[in-house]
Amino acid sequence: MKKAVSMVLFAGILIILVLFVHRNKEEFKSILIPFFIGAVIAYLINPAVASLERRGFKRVTAAVAVYIAILAVFAGIASYLIPSAYREMVRLIEILPFYTFKTKSYLDTLYLRFSKSLTPEIKEAVRNNIDVMQAYITKKTTGAASTLIKIFGSMFNWIIGFVISFYLVKDKDYFVSTVKYMIPVKGRQEASRLASHINTVLTRFIRGQLLVALMVGILSTVGFLLIDLNFALLMGFVTGLANIVPYFGPIIGGIPVVVLGLLDSPAKALWAVLVVFVVQQMESGIITPKIVGDSVGINPVYIILSLFIGGKFFGIAGMLFAVPAAAVIKILACYVFEKIAGFS
Repeated sequence: MKKAVSMVLFAGILIILVLFVHRNKEEFKSILIPFFIGAVIAYLINPAVASLERRGFKRVTAAVAVYIAILAVFAGIASYLIPSAYREMVRLIEILPFYTFKTKSYLDTLYLRFSKSLTPEIKEAVRNNIDVMQAYITKKTTGAASTLIKIFGSMFNWIIGFVISFYLVKDKDYFVSTVKYMIPVKGRQEASRLASHINTVLTRFIRGQLLVALMVGILSTVGFLLIDLNFALLMGFVTGLANIVPYFGPIIGGIPVVVLGLLDSPAKALWAVLVVFVVQQMESGIITPKIVGDSVGINPVYIILSLFIGGKFFGIAGMLFAVPAAAVIKILACYVFEKIAGFS
């Protein structure tokens, strides 16, 4: 009887907590974002700390040394890149009305040039579609610029996340032992093997994708500077970041580049397309196979499905984490099916 009452009480408390979290999900989201960022940073930095630890350094000393090195490198790069990128974003926001007007004039010119040979019904349909296209371009361009501003505006979360990551790395053994303590003794060995498999796949994919994105961003920026594209540094950053998303990344990153080139001149747009094409050929044919390879072992159909699901529910962030999440789900699903087959 006591056990049944305890179970009911536990279930009731759990339901209340779930309802409370759901009702205040935006507040919890804002609270948890720095911790999520910290966990990702700690996961990426931990191998460097572990490497120093294997060489005889104490974990605290190794963690401090790695973080000081990262801060020094970041400070050197950020002292130029961040102010420049931010200035480009502000300038983009300021001249968006001019670009919108230029787009409208360009579309109107095309309409006047070809409308003479069209019937009144087709003219009306084309006119309506031009108005819809102008509104869409304005909305998407403004939205993209606002998103970039928000990225820089959320630097506080990244700073807090970086601090949190230090403590996660420094006290890794404590957190690992806490998680192990929560797992039944007889299942710890299997859980450790499963976690090791997940860690291997994620490590290979995440670090590889980040390195590929960095190289694509650098190559794109150099290419955009060579063709004298407006906001070359900002567009290089966008192209590199978008490249983290498999298959759709080049399209997501290439659209704003082509639009900016087209607003300058058709020739500039063609040069921008050429830069994006050349960089993507280098990425898909040379860089990615060498660095990442088939690291997650997932069929492209499932990768595309995971991208659609992640994008639908979580936007761009969902697309960035869709493939790692799919890889983890695949490993867990295979484990469950193996267990079921073992019992059958």
